[in-house]
Amino acid sequence: MTELGQRLKDARNDKGLSLEEIQSITKIQKRYLHAIEEGNYELLPGNFYTRAFIKNYAEAVGLHGDELLEEYASEIPKANADVPESLPPRKMRRPQAPSKSSSVSSKWSSVFPSVLVVLLIVGVAALIWYVVQSGDQKTNQNATTNQAEEQVTSDENSGSAPDSDEVSNEGDSSSEATASEEETKSKEDEKAEEEKAAEEEEPEEEAPKMEIKKVKSDTDNSTFEIKNADKFEVKLEASGSSWVALTGASDKKYVYESLAKGKSVTQDLSKESSATLRLGSSPSIEVFVNGEKIDIPKEPVVQNVTFTFEKAE
Repeated sequence: MTELGQRLKDARNDKGLSLEEIQSITKIQKRYLHAIEEGNYELLPGNFYTRAFIKNYAEAVGLHGDELLEEYASEIPKANADVPESLPPRKMRRPQAPSKSSSVSSKWSSVFPSVLVVLLIVGVAALIWYVVQSGDQKTNQNATTNQAEEQVTSDENSGSAPDSDEVSNEGDSSSEATASEEETKSKEDEKAEEEKAAEEEEPEEEAPKMEIKKVKSDTDNSTFEIKNADKFEVKLEASGSSWVALTGASDKKYVYESLAKGKSVTQDLSKESSATLRLGSSPSIEVFVNGEKIDIPKEPVVQNVTFTFEKAE
């Protein structure tokens, strides 16, 4: 095993990661990762891929890939023209016979315009029928109204004039009813104004504000409490390459990857009562909870952060 391979292996063990987990993060086959640790570079596809694989491996375990390549330049093969001289011959595809689905689709595309024209004609005919029916109904309604008005006029002309005593009594009753209605309406208005004034005087209770508080902090572990919040949303922004793992209370892995510089990821954890965040390179990651930046220690580089979430009632 080379000095470089031993250093990568030690960094991986410090993070508690297996070769299978490094393979999941970097997408590099496990046999190539094992060859890098053992210094068997001849098992890798070529010098260019050797350097690229070493850099990705280093960043996944929290090391600086470019600095590592320069430090062990004498040990690592140089990236010269090592692209394979010949590529395996490509298999020629045989032309496939048209499928039944494509034949049906072709027939339907030829019939579709005719169907569309027929539907358009039917729609226009239905619209004309509706307009004619509406006109007939309106004419019938007008004729019925005219007949009713003529009947009322005839009844008024044929009726006799009321006696003066009856007119007087009706006037008195009408005046009393109007006065009673006005008095009732005045009382209702006063009651409504009193209720409105009482409502305006009652102070409104302010909803408690969201609180994010650091309750524990040591060398490489921090714990934050999130209270009075309607949601629990974590956003990670990478200013440099770093491996990150975000896990919920149910052990569900929401984020488990190496974030490249300039990349960000947002995850809604409102259904979780707590979550754990592990950073491979804390100086390269900014953490936000519900839009508020969280103060994460930058030393040592590897940090573990725990969140507890209490949803607002």
